[in-house]
Amino acid sequence: MRCSIGLLTALLLLPAALVAEDRRLDALEADVHLVEVEMAIAAGRVTQAQSMLHALEQQLPEEFQSRRTLLLAELHMVTGDNKASAEAMANVPAGVSDQCRYGGIAGWLAYQRRDWNQAIAMLAKSVRACPDDPGRWNLLGLALVQKNETAAALEAFDQALVFAPHNPSLLNNRALAYAYAGKTGAALTDLERAASIDKETGIMANLSALRANAGLAAPLESSQDSQTQSIILAKAGDGAIAADRQDAARSYYARALLQSEQFDMELWSRATAPASQILSEDRNAIP
Repeated sequence: MRCSIGLLTALLLLPAALVAEDRRLDALEADVHLVEVEMAIAAGRVTQAQSMLHALEQQLPEEFQSRRTLLLAELHMVTGDNKASAEAMANVPAGVSDQCRYGGIAGWLAYQRRDWNQAIAMLAKSVRACPDDPGRWNLLGLALVQKNETAAALEAFDQALVFAPHNPSLLNNRALAYAYAGKTGAALTDLERAASIDKETGIMANLSALRANAGLAAPLESSQDSQTQSIILAKAGDGAIAADRQDAARSYYARALLQSEQFDMELWSRATAPASQILSEDRNAIP
């Protein structure tokens, strides 16, 4: 009897997938499992989603394979493997039913290739299919900014903020679109609000550039370490240069150099260069 109990325990401990790996799922089961994968990806459970997709490869009916491949492409996108994501997308028909997911992934891949037209076209298709997703509206806005279509970009960021009104990254991105459109006041309002939610260095640096451009002080705080303050002061110098305030710019660069944890030749050059040279370098810089 003791051996029988031990054998039974061992059998019960076998993973269910090993017992059922030769059985094809029916349509309802396939849909349930794929929804579970979608939820795992959305929750950031990458390893779990990867294991589930691998296990489902031999179990799904043929009509569900495109959906599985699309989820595989999304998983690769989430992990930053754009090459693998593109390879998976090559096996997904453009007419797949999930145009929200298909357009989002295809748009992201086009954005990585700097193919702004394709990115905009695919992301526009995606937001038509799922208009309540702020991430897709945000990426569409970023692609439109790259094409200098700031009015359309602002509309996209507005839509994103309808669904995520307190997201600091969205506020930062809309602020940059406002700045490119010459609406400095609106840009400052968005960045001040973003900084009140999250004092991430990139947000504070952008706020610093805009404040200096408008003749306002850099947003330095005692809680910031010296390297963060150096970054913020350097961006203030960039903002001052854009407003043709060369003396203020040199001052900001000199302060940034003093705060930097290591010697920065570029900051030193900008802090000591003639005003005309600083202005020329800034205007010839690649964005």
